[in-house]
This record gives sequence, structure tokens and C-alpha cells, in this order.
Amino acid sequence: MTATVRPVRPEEWPALRDLRLRALRDTPFAFGSTYEGEATFPDDVWRARAEGLEGVRATFVAEEGGRWLGIATGLGDDPAPGSVMLVGMFVAPEARRRGIAATLVEAVVDWARANGARRLELDVTETNTAAISLYQRAGFADTGVRAPLAHTPSLMEWRMARDL
Repeated sequence: MTATVRPVRPEEWPALRDLRLRALRDTPFAFGSTYEGEATFPDDVWRARAEGLEGVRATFVAEEGGRWLGIATGLGDDPAPGSVMLVGMFVAPEARRRGIAATLVEAVVDWARANGARRLELDVTETNTAAISLYQRAGFADTGVRAPLAHTPSLMEWRMARDL
């Protein structure tokens, strides 16, 4: 069976919350936020994330047989007009190395292009070599921009970008 990637529907916010919290527990240094911080978010935050905003935010899920295996979000006009930020990328450990991450990236690319973006950017922790390799294969290049990871400043995040 092959995973299907599609936009998250508003009523699926509980599943989105559960997978996001699993991601934060599974790979805490891959994200700019923490499980402890997001576990306290009220339901309306999760509802808003699942609803998305036309041209501003969209979250995609990879599912197989009703199980959610991965997520990725595009944030429009972030960090600048004409640019989209890819955030919250996660594939469950049992589903890795099956092409799901690449398909999620392309879903965000397609959404970004459809909304007039000319560039897709992302931040990746310097120690996340598997993600860096994935993003390079997907056409992203290191921009040279570095910033400390918000919750663990001893780790650096690399900014990568892909022209659309």
C-alpha cells in the first residue's frame, strides 16, 4: 500500500495535534518548539492549524490505511512576500525511507506555486543529516544563514532555500 498525501481537513485537528506532539517527542531537536510548550496549546490553536488559511497556511498529511504517517506545513509570505516557509516536517519512524517525506515536500511546493510563491525556505538543525540530505535531493541549497535553535542554543539551524 502507498501513502496518500493531501491537505488536512478542519475536523481532523485532533489527529493533527496527536501527530505533531508525537513528532516533538520523537525528534525534539528537529523543531523550533517543544513538546512541553505545544502540549499545553488549547484546542482552538489546533483547530486553526488544521483549517489553514487560503494562501497563508496549509498543512498536508501522508496517510495509509487511515493511519497518519507524516505532516508538513507551508506558511505563505514567510519570511518575505513571495516566499513560503516549509515547517513542521515529520515522518513517523516506521514510515521513513519510503519516499513519504519527498512527497510531502512536493505537496508544499505545489501549494506554494499555486499561491504565487517564487521561493521555498526551511530551517533544519545542523545535526539532522538525514533531513539535510532529503532537502538537498529535493533541490534545496544551503543559504549560509545560521541561527541558534530557540530551545537549545548550542545547536544551530541552517536556512535552506529552493527557487520555484
